[in-house]
Amino acid sequence: MTGSGFWSWISTSARLVLLRPSPPCHRSRRGIRSSGPSGVKSQIRPVLKRGSHPMNPRLLQLARESRGLSQSKLAGLAGISQAALSKAENGVGTLTPERVQAVAEALGYPREVLDWPDEPVGLGPSGFYHRKQSGLGKTALQRIEAEVNLLLMQLRRLEASVDIEPIYRLPVLDADEHTPEEAAAKIRASWLLPDGPVHDVIRTVERAGVVVVRRDLESPKISGLSVRPPNGLPVIILNHGMPPARERFTVLHELGHLVMHQLPSDNGEREADVFAAELLMPGRLIGPHLSGLTLQRSIQLKQYWKASMAAVIQTAKRLDRIDESRYKSLQVQLSQHGYRRNEPAEPDREEPSTLSSILETHRADHGYSDKELATVVGLQLREFRSEYGSAFALHAV
Repeated sequence: MTGSGFWSWISTSARLVLLRPSPPCHRSRRGIRSSGPSGVKSQIRPVLKRGSHPMNPRLLQLARESRGLSQSKLAGLAGISQAALSKAENGVGTLTPERVQAVAEALGYPREVLDWPDEPVGLGPSGFYHRKQSGLGKTALQRIEAEVNLLLMQLRRLEASVDIEPIYRLPVLDADEHTPEEAAAKIRASWLLPDGPVHDVIRTVERAGVVVVRRDLESPKISGLSVRPPNGLPVIILNHGMPPARERFTVLHELGHLVMHQLPSDNGEREADVFAAELLMPGRLIGPHLSGLTLQRSIQLKQYWKASMAAVIQTAKRLDRIDESRYKSLQVQLSQHGYRRNEPAEPDREEPSTLSSILETHRADHGYSDKELATVVGLQLREFRSEYGSAFALHAV
């Protein structure tokens, strides 16, 4: 392709191949390519000038829910009546500019966010399973869904001026037509993964064009969420604080939802678990080592496959390498040793890189400051640095 004026570049930082005609593109130091000339803040138009666009009632509701506030609580903080706020959220009344500003300040968002024309999206099958099984209350679930929606809107604005072409294809392998074992085997084959452990799960998944981010989902009952937005890259959101081995499994569990579950399935959570286990440690490879499994052997297998002891034990049971009695005994031993909370022999923690590379492209190629990037994603500067990291922190790594 060199003679055609096109190029391809495999980035070890972004885990992506970026394909674009060379004249209008500029290479960033971290592997994501901008779609405009260096030093130009082009193509990002995240907000409209105040007054040029009516406030979006759905964004008002979304912003409120993302802070976990009721209408009455927000109205009190903003110094307006709940009736006025309710009418504004339902699109049957308007707020004066002064009141809109007061609401934005009470929410801790820049005023312009409430003008964004975006419409919220449902969280799809992944959200369905968590609503069904998490046991969280309505307010907590609304807050998480609102936070995820705002994150998707932020990512869409950041993606607008970079061109990303994944190395791997992210297929759709419907659960009605493929078993989880078959789906995992096809992913391993199509992504050319060698036999043995997947040494960096996050890196591998990001090479398929999935953006992986960590956020505080405010409940240990939710390990992660995944979304295929209609006009953006697929996203996997990981809850903060998980042990590395569990986090690796969660990434692949959510990948299973993205690959297999275009529609919710009655057995969706189990299917995603089996998919994750098979992608981490294929049964044909680990099976011969699971007969007569002991707790000590599960630690050794964990060190090799970088999968939790709990996942190794579950796999042994699923593959009929241990009977019910041995399975129950191992579960008791996990509890007795405190391994349900803190397993030994954790692998190194893996780090996402696509989002940080996108941010670095904006900083290095387009000259964005943290303050300007905060404006792009609709956050106050302090919250932006907390959620996305500062330029200093990135350069210090």
